[in-house]
Amino acid sequence: MKKQNRFLFLLLTLLFLLCGVDARAQENDVPVLPNPVNSATMIAIGNTNLYDTYLSPLKYKGTSIRVMNERMNRLSWFDGKFVKQQVIDLELAIGDNPAKTASEYWLMLNYRLGGHYDIWQAGDFKLRAGGIWDASLGVLYNERNGNNPASARAYTNLNFSVIGIYSWKDFTFRWQMDTPFAGIMFSPRFGQSYYEISLGNSVGNVNFASFHNQRALRNYITVDFPVWKFTVRAGYLGSFYQTKVHSINTHTYSNSFVIGLVKESINLSGGKAKDKRYINSCYY
Repeated sequence: MKKQNRFLFLLLTLLFLLCGVDARAQENDVPVLPNPVNSATMIAIGNTNLYDTYLSPLKYKGTSIRVMNERMNRLSWFDGKFVKQQVIDLELAIGDNPAKTASEYWLMLNYRLGGHYDIWQAGDFKLRAGGIWDASLGVLYNERNGNNPASARAYTNLNFSVIGIYSWKDFTFRWQMDTPFAGIMFSPRFGQSYYEISLGNSVGNVNFASFHNQRALRNYITVDFPVWKFTVRAGYLGSFYQTKVHSINTHTYSNSFVIGLVKESINLSGGKAKDKRYINSCYY
């Protein structure tokens, strides 16, 4: 009996150890997958208000068209609580003066890079705060001017940014607001021609930018929802930017309807490509 008891004890111990090894092997077999990238390509159409006293004392109003690409993905920083964001925004706008006798043409390329930290989550609602660095290069052309028909724009800023995301059934709502607090901008002096600047007379054309001479707000409200095999993103983009430097006042305002397609992608190879169980979206 004693031999049988010892044999049974050894058998149970062996089975326990084998189960433990198997459990650890299963845990080790779980693939560590990179976080997916939430990517959206969108078109925005709306109204615009263009104003630059270097070119004209009048405000020009018309239509704005944008093409945007936005990418968001979670990084390993701060225990995985940091979400990177990148936006490429190309805007073309055409506006007319109040008498409809002349037009202005606006072209701007804006690049934004930054991220947000998860500061609070309750159920399906996520609140994040962070910062965005942006750089813009553009030109405003007035078809009526002869000597100085165009005004160049170039600036770069650091922005405060906050974003909220809420999921309800098949819908995901997002609100984001960005505003700059410090940066650098280019501006000619009032009456100074770009020909003078090209000859080297450029003292004072590069200026520190903050709340005293630059104010801006980017307000972004969207909703994602499935349509057949696609995910559609629709919403509103309000972009407001104004400056006052060297006795020159400028502003570029637009209110646009946004529509586009969204996809979540992840770079996988081998056996990892077949296992989607541990993909953690930064958006949905």
